[in-house]
Amino acid sequence: MAVKQQVEELIYALGHWLPNPRVAQFCGLGEGSSFSGAGLWRVEHGGQVYVLRRWPPAAGKGCHINRITWLQRHLAEAGLPVATPLQLLEDPESLLFSITSKVSGEREISTWTLTSWLPGVADYWTYPRPAKLKAALRTLADIHLAATSFNIADAHGKLRVARSPALSRRADRLATLQAGDLAELKSPVTRAPASLTRELAFHALAHAERALPRLGHESHRWRDEPLPLQWVLRDVWHDHLLFTEDRVTGVLDFGAAAVDSPAGDVARLLGSLVGDDEAAWQLGLDAYASRRQLAPDELAAARFFDASGTLLSAMNWVHWLYRDSTALGPNVDLPAAHRRLERLVARLRSLAPT
Repeated sequence: MAVKQQVEELIYALGHWLPNPRVAQFCGLGEGSSFSGAGLWRVEHGGQVYVLRRWPPAAGKGCHINRITWLQRHLAEAGLPVATPLQLLEDPESLLFSITSKVSGEREISTWTLTSWLPGVADYWTYPRPAKLKAALRTLADIHLAATSFNIADAHGKLRVARSPALSRRADRLATLQAGDLAELKSPVTRAPASLTRELAFHALAHAERALPRLGHESHRWRDEPLPLQWVLRDVWHDHLLFTEDRVTGVLDFGAAAVDSPAGDVARLLGSLVGDDEAAWQLGLDAYASRRQLAPDELAAARFFDASGTLLSAMNWVHWLYRDSTALGPNVDLPAAHRRLERLVARLRSLAPT
């Protein structure tokens, strides 16, 4: 898409929330966002700062995006550090709008939202402190508590005890890897040109092969284990948590939010922030429990969420880098991808028996 055409699309989108959108200033956020036709833009308008988001075409299908946007507004109105989605000027009952267009002869839906800007920096890895870790887990617990009163839900959105959809999917994926997909992943890596990332991929595959039997066996329990389910974030990790000194001032990206076990969020956040540091895990769990108690089964599930998530995330990156790069898009940041895989491989070592 030409730059001029992209700018006109951004102005048209912004005009659904703000008057006189042509005076706005836009700046792309993140690799591939600026003029790629999809992504995030920082918007300055009338002395205020916002984030304009164009959701991927697949995300615009159905009404899930509408539910999670209202969830985000519900949490923001509860006083949590979550960006507030704005209501449309012409329809205050709506937080999003969609444009239908034809791309290569096919109908495509582009869905847009505008939210407030959140202050802070995702700097825990650079400046890790116990106070920041405790603030992160307390904020997560507060989000989970506030989400229980969210009254716009799908057919299964109310609090209940049932099987975790995420753990069921993980059990299936682990079984697929054991049944031969792990061996198939080795072929494209072997054919790829030599590089440091390729060596990392080989290490990931080797560690995964050793860890798979144990995790595959444990998955049989967690596939059918009943756990408390509610709306959760599902993608809460280091880069989605903003700090101002030791305070959490922003929780970003609700695109993966769904009904599942809060234990998955706890595992995702702790595994991302502190890795295998057991003392830090306990500090974080205690901070979370000071707001919301985790039942014994939830605590055990968090450990499996973490271990299985580490292995499957590493295999996803090997798949995206060497077998199918379509999920990464044309503007993938390869050094950042290398760093992500490097962290996962370091954690995989602790899962694989020696």
